[in-house]
Amino acid sequence: MKARLGPIALLAGLLSTPAVAQDPQLSQFYASPMYLNPALTGNTYQDRLQLNYRLQWAGIPPGFETYAVGWDHRAAQVNSGVGVMVMHDRAGSNGLSFTQASAAYSYEARIDRKRAMRGGLRLGYTQRSYDPDNFLFADQVIRDNASTSLESGLIERVSYFDVSAGGLYFTEAFWAGFSVNHLNRPDQSLQSDGEARLPMRTSVHLGHRIPLDGLSVGRSRTELTLAAHYKAQGKWDQLDVGGYLHLEQVSFGLWYRGLPGIKAYAPGYPNDDAVILMAGFETDRQWTFIYSYDITVSWLARSSGGAHELSVRYEWPRRTKNRKAKIVPCPKF
Repeated sequence: MKARLGPIALLAGLLSTPAVAQDPQLSQFYASPMYLNPALTGNTYQDRLQLNYRLQWAGIPPGFETYAVGWDHRAAQVNSGVGVMVMHDRAGSNGLSFTQASAAYSYEARIDRKRAMRGGLRLGYTQRSYDPDNFLFADQVIRDNASTSLESGLIERVSYFDVSAGGLYFTEAFWAGFSVNHLNRPDQSLQSDGEARLPMRTSVHLGHRIPLDGLSVGRSRTELTLAAHYKAQGKWDQLDVGGYLHLEQVSFGLWYRGLPGIKAYAPGYPNDDAVILMAGFETDRQWTFIYSYDITVSWLARSSGGAHELSVRYEWPRRTKNRKAKIVPCPKF
């Protein structure tokens, strides 16, 4: 059944206010490194192909869907990484969606044999649109449910350039980074006479890998990784905190998202979101498959249906133990 809304003022609120137009989020945030932080571009031995899919709130059809595909390359001879990414997001039954194609670059500066810093830049071109067939305006009701509206000033599609940047510090076992997205505050309004500047999104992420088998980081096949990811955009912010256990070719993760007891968006609505379960498997041919499920713990728990997320990664060439390259030790999902 199509969503039906009232007068043009309500539509304008849905299509132009920054509070509604938040960026998509991924529970497996490290599985889309260029989206998390352009400084992670080329964070591999040579080449990486990454696919991501997320279906959020499946219990409230049609839900919110996000697709992403990216490729990046490490050019070790010039201490750089380059990559491209395409992301598409569709929010709810009103067809509000965006598609972004972007290119990223990173540069790595070694402090010494065990420490380094990276900086990155991502430039994107975004097209944002909605489906007018999913809306019913007041003038259509007055005119005996006319098939089209006489309202003016709406734009079905808008395009803009987007700029993001980030930085990262890492050792063999620890990393800490930040990124700032929408540095140019692009206008995403779908009204010809309106303005809706996309609020900047800030991300801070850090973590630590702990070998459990007595071997060094990079050689260990049994590791515990603890990590945190704080993100803020406009009046909205959340914290992901948790970790995962890597056993040979199998990984299991447990995460929590929210800021309980610290911030509430309204009385009676604490900042609780989800508990996230993850499981992954890496094949002998450098393919990695990871699935996660968000168990909603907010007031939407009974009806949301949680969120399903799947990522697929392929890296080449095959890693060998005698490689001298030092890559960021952050988790792969």
